[in-house]
Amino acid sequence: MNRREFLGTTAMAAGGAAGGIAAGLATEAEAPAPGREPLDPPGRARVWHIGEAGGFETLRLVTRETPGPRRGEVLVDVHMSGLAARDQAIVRGWFLEDKPPTRIPLSEGVGTVVAVGEGVTHVAVGERVTCAHFARWISGAWDPVNYAVDVGNTVDGWLGERVVLPASGVLPVPEGVDDRTAATVSGSGVTAWQALHEVARVRAGDTVLTLGTGGVSTWGLLLAKAAGARVVITSSSDEKLAQMRELGADVTVNYRRHRDWGERIHAETGGANIVLETVGRITLDRSMEACANNATLVMIGTTPLPERLPQMPGLYVRNLGLRAISNGSRDMLAALLRAVAANRIEAVVGGVFGFEEAVAAFEYAAAADHAGKVLIDHRR
Repeated sequence: MNRREFLGTTAMAAGGAAGGIAAGLATEAEAPAPGREPLDPPGRARVWHIGEAGGFETLRLVTRETPGPRRGEVLVDVHMSGLAARDQAIVRGWFLEDKPPTRIPLSEGVGTVVAVGEGVTHVAVGERVTCAHFARWISGAWDPVNYAVDVGNTVDGWLGERVVLPASGVLPVPEGVDDRTAATVSGSGVTAWQALHEVARVRAGDTVLTLGTGGVSTWGLLLAKAAGARVVITSSSDEKLAQMRELGADVTVNYRRHRDWGERIHAETGGANIVLETVGRITLDRSMEACANNATLVMIGTTPLPERLPQMPGLYVRNLGLRAISNGSRDMLAALLRAVAANRIEAVVGGVFGFEEAVAAFEYAAAADHAGKVLIDHRR
């Protein structure tokens, strides 16, 4: 069974859990999108639906009655949300296609709690919060059942003025962590955190290689530097590489100019101890060529198999470790938030769009001409 088939069976088996969060929203109606209205409960608020999930143009802006949170839920007035590569795949219908057209996308965001459902005691009205996107994964090891409550995928996400979220994943955002940063931690940020701290156990003096300049890669750069590591980063853009050097990257390589970039990195650095493989199997061989002996490669990207299967050079000779991960638990997210506040880390942001500009935000993110994250400001 492949990942898409597994996700489909998991979602069906968990219909009760996922459906409970979305229940009660079937009466919402399509409506023109006027200027933003006051959001005092019960009120009406606008949300974006994925529509038929055939492309960004199928996104639909609708106005609905603001639902009240049920048991185990919170209602959040959203400040900002972040776009991830998987959000693009969801809206295009490439990621677990059998979602209702009324699904609200986006798995990253930050906002203020305006109401809590029965049984919710760990957050209160007025607190600024984010939410782990695998909202039932509180702690411990990964279990695929966590796909059942996956914010922005199997349950509604952040792309609305007010949204209902599963309280199990919600965490307060510390003072000192700004909205732009908080809107990126539950996806890109915690993925990089798990790779570096939970899997690879990054230490001062390690050499960390991260591919590209997207959300996970730039978070990897920031977190690795905070841990005292040396960071190598790749891109096809000299302009982006210059930006990464300004952020602290020690070695930068243009992979388009240097097709042998893995061997080049090994020769220049002695090899990476940790690799954040944010692309997938298509670049795995080059990543392995960049590795030092006993290095750890963390598989994050999920691009399709290349025509020529990976040869995995050095896997045995260098005793390389290969580990795939899926995002991170709520406890990991809490640890990341503490580290971000303590180290005054700010996310790398490559573009900010207004709430009504969501389609343009998706198109801009897909073009990949930016570095870091693309955000939507729900108050603009």
